[in-house]
Amino acid sequence: MEKDYLHEMIEQAVLFERNGHPDLAQNIYTVALQLLPESEGRVRARLLLSRGAIAYRLHNTQGAFNDLAAAMQADPEWARSLKGDFSKFYEEGCRCQDSL
Repeated sequence: MEKDYLHEMIEQAVLFERNGHPDLAQNIYTVALQLLPESEGRVRARLLLSRGAIAYRLHNTQGAFNDLAAAMQADPEWARSLKGDFSKFYEEGCRCQDSL
């Protein structure tokens, strides 16, 4: 997949989100993730984080947690740098997962 095409998709998702269409942005992130090679861990983590943030704003806590967990797995080093921002949400999500 050409990086320019992926970049254009991400820009389009950001525009949709900014203009009040988070569902369309979320769909674009999903397609981008399907097309993105597994070897692109850092990009994958950022896309998952963006999609998860939308899920959270749409009150889909489980989807948000799943994307955050996947982002942390895709690029653990980068995810550690986010710990302060998402640690409370992640810890709450882990407690919810343990109770299932």
